[in-house]
Amino acid sequence: MSRRIIVGAVLSLALVMLLSACQSVAPEKDASASVAPQELVQPPYLFEIVRYLYRWQMDEAEVDRLVGAKRVVFWVRRMEAPLDPGDRSVLGEILLPQVGVRVKVKKADYRIEELGTEVKSASFRITQVIRGDLPGRVPRGSDVVEVDMQELRDYLFRTRAQHDYPDSALILRLQQAFRKEAAREGILATQDLAGDKIVHVAPLSPVANEVWVFWEAGRKLFSFASDIDLANPAVWEHETLLARMYDLDQQVVVSHEEAPGSNRFLTRNEVSRTLFNCLLFGQRLTVQPPGSEPIPTK
Repeated sequence: MSRRIIVGAVLSLALVMLLSACQSVAPEKDASASVAPQELVQPPYLFEIVRYLYRWQMDEAEVDRLVGAKRVVFWVRRMEAPLDPGDRSVLGEILLPQVGVRVKVKKADYRIEELGTEVKSASFRITQVIRGDLPGRVPRGSDVVEVDMQELRDYLFRTRAQHDYPDSALILRLQQAFRKEAAREGILATQDLAGDKIVHVAPLSPVANEVWVFWEAGRKLFSFASDIDLANPAVWEHETLLARMYDLDQQVVVSHEEAPGSNRFLTRNEVSRTLFNCLLFGQRLTVQPPGSEPIPTK
């Protein structure tokens, strides 16, 4: 056998061994890694996420940091978490590393047996927005989506005056929920319920199941949120609504550090943002006295 053939055989054997070694030390695919739901990686949906954050969450520094980039980066993934038997809900997470924001979303799909109610969302809705604590690199199982900053800015500019308000059925249910929560909090006497109340309802977001209401005379903010789409009658019929009332004279702080661990307070920045959306962008309504409006059926 010639020297050239021997050398070639040795090199081929070394190459095979090297490739085998590389394959053996390569990290195994994470079995828990899931492909992000397609709805979450679509630019129109991500644009609405940014529009929500812009109106309700981002401060000036964060906006400047975002618009200063040529492209906006999203890390999107499906989240796995223990669910009750029969719960087919899908959880997801959208990270914006350029501004250090983590958005948790959920597409509900389960049944409340004791109420005989199907809880099913038409799309993914925001459940929580968290700042900080982002990983330094793309989390395993995430899709990386990049969109052109100019395209996003054009969308935000086109929709700057778009205000989606509750329909008539939802308004009636909000009136009932407002009176009930105000009475429960003890801020309305029985005789007060007979008078009209002027409130300002902030625009709705297609990616969030929440609505904020400012009661002008009472100097109170009301927040209504649910796992189910607010337009679903089951939210109101079976009291699956989370309602909170904030007294602007008693429950406003500069920072949440003043009342750690409590969700009974809003910061001045949160109040300013909410009043901006309620008063400037919101819908001014008169809450009618009890019994003066029909009960919505749809």
